Amino acid sequence: MAARRKTPPPGIDPDFDRRMMAAALRLGRRNLGHTGTNPAVGCVIVRTDGDTPVVVGRGWTAESGRPHAEKIALKEAGAKARGATAYVTLEPCAHEGRAKPCSKALIDAGVARVVTAISDPDPRTNGEGHAALTEAGVALTTGVLAVEAERAHSAHFDRITFHHPHVTLKLAVSADGMIGRRTGERMIITGLPAFEAVQAMRTHHDTVMIGIGTVLIDNPSLTVRLPGLAKRSPARVILDATARMPLDSVLVQSASQTPLIAVVGPEAEEARKADLAKAGASIIEVGEGEGGLDLNELLDELSERGFTRVFAEGGAEVAASLISGDLVDEVLIFRAPVVVGADGVRALAGLALSAIERSPRYRLIDTVAVGEDTMRHYVRTD
Repeated sequence: MAARRKTPPPGIDPDFDRRMMAAALRLGRRNLGHTGTNPAVGCVIVRTDGDTPVVVGRGWTAESGRPHAEKIALKEAGAKARGATAYVTLEPCAHEGRAKPCSKALIDAGVARVVTAISDPDPRTNGEGHAALTEAGVALTTGVLAVEAERAHSAHFDRITFHHPHVTLKLAVSADGMIGRRTGERMIITGLPAFEAVQAMRTHHDTVMIGIGTVLIDNPSLTVRLPGLAKRSPARVILDATARMPLDSVLVQSASQTPLIAVVGPEAEEARKADLAKAGASIIEVGEGEGGLDLNELLDELSERGFTRVFAEGGAEVAASLISGDLVDEVLIFRAPVVVGADGVRALAGLALSAIERSPRYRLIDTVAVGEDTMRHYVRTD
């Protein structure tokens, strides 16, 4: 027997749908980079009694990936979910696991209408969540803020489609395209507002990656240094072909508090690898690629280990290898109004910044002032 369609709330307003989906997308970002291999979904449940819509439930994917956003929002809504509209940033899951799928949870709760942004390419769902809702008589609207949702869930889509984590390259460059000086004291290019923005960006990734050259020069911690957010620090991934990372470095000394991964090549000495492992670092061994370590192999391995979002912060050789290898999905360029001059280190080593800024591979989507600096945000065009 066909399911009886539940009566959706009267007077559907597309503008209201977009506002509620925008709110759901904001909620989904709260645990972005901390939901394991599950997408960081947001959900808002709205009930209309009379002429006034009221939000009765909100949810976002929990840390480590469970519970899902829909389950959290339904729990908050309780009985008020019956006859309500649920706004979900991604097609509700349809596969049976440790708990019933979110599509069935929405049906069982008596939700009258579901609005989603985009379908889930995960083969365990891939349209079946939407189909289950429709077959149960739930009114369905999809495609609301689809472009924004595709960007929000890009890491999930990349893992499912390409078996790679989503890679964001961050560059802090001077007005003449340099990231520092070759000699003399270390030069800080961008200002405090840019520093704080980058720290916040780290919280939305599960790995931050740099090369061994940056480690030897700067001895960084790569943790999140904003008040109260240290626990949101991503795993640190160091490209260290010959296992040169000093055992007394800040990175190694903090390996027991924040995960540290040393990526080594075939030439790394067994004794050095053993020392790093004993100090608490995980070791990933990859082959040689063009100009250094095989970064394609590394991304495959990171994906296998459950990492979905890589924040690459330098240095120049790492950035150049990622760009030349066509491995970058997003680029953030912070440009400061300072000039380094002839002693400067070019941001992309042997490549010009035009490999990003004028390449048909990337599209500029945003330009914002960050203190005295300017940030330009590029995304892949394919």
